[in-house]
Amino acid sequence: MCELFAMSSSAPTDVNHSLALLKPRGGEIGPHSDGWGVAFYEGSAARIFKEPVPAAESRCLAFIAEYDFKSETVIAHIRKANPEKFGRASANTHPFEREWNGRSWVFAHNGKLPGLRDRRQFALRRFQPLGETDSEHAFCLLLDAVAGSGTRVRRALSARVIVERIRPIVEQLARLGELNFLLSDGVSLIAHAHTRLHALRRTCAGECGTCNVVLLATSPLTDEPWTQLRPGSIHVYSGGKEIVLPAGEPESPGVVRRRGPSGRIENAMLHGDLQ
Repeated sequence: MCELFAMSSSAPTDVNHSLALLKPRGGEIGPHSDGWGVAFYEGSAARIFKEPVPAAESRCLAFIAEYDFKSETVIAHIRKANPEKFGRASANTHPFEREWNGRSWVFAHNGKLPGLRDRRQFALRRFQPLGETDSEHAFCLLLDAVAGSGTRVRRALSARVIVERIRPIVEQLARLGELNFLLSDGVSLIAHAHTRLHALRRTCAGECGTCNVVLLATSPLTDEPWTQLRPGSIHVYSGGKEIVLPAGEPESPGVVRRRGPSGRIENAMLHGDLQ
């Protein structure tokens, strides 16, 4: 399988230490030796670096782990090809990227979805894969669902709308196999914890005040108190906090609930167009 990593932050932050800890899992102390990739969002665009080589041996990743790339949203992946016949190739290396509605959409997957590409119910429409993996096919399916009729909207979709559009596909795909994934448009970071995904919350003091940070990883990277996300759950993060989407109850337009510093649910404005 593969390993996932992501960060959501309230201010541009580097992930140097986390990447340095993830790097040896890619072929040195872990079996994920078939590629690595990391995406740093800069507004609506993602700066993506990836190679179909072991992360532990990559001079490029070693440089990135020491360079101060800062972002509010980061997605990273180290790959173990499964099945092996879909081996090392740039087109098979996560994270994958597509443009829709004037934004970069980035996706990384941990798991296996046997028979996905052979089932007519999962035929693709607008978005098509460049490589051979079921992961990229699943990404294209999710983006087809997000795009809907294909009509562009003026602003980024709200997290609620994105989740509502992808949830039926997520439920169908999860029946095929294992579907842990990270998806982002640079505003919302959406995580599906099908079987195994952990979260860590940090509060850091910086020159511009307090910075809230959420880290996600397949397996904890440090000895800090990481929390395993409930299997089968979808989580949304923005600005270093988790957005708690209402479960089947009406909300005022543009308002969602999120957990405040005390852990209680409070109202918060959500970016984007709710239509």
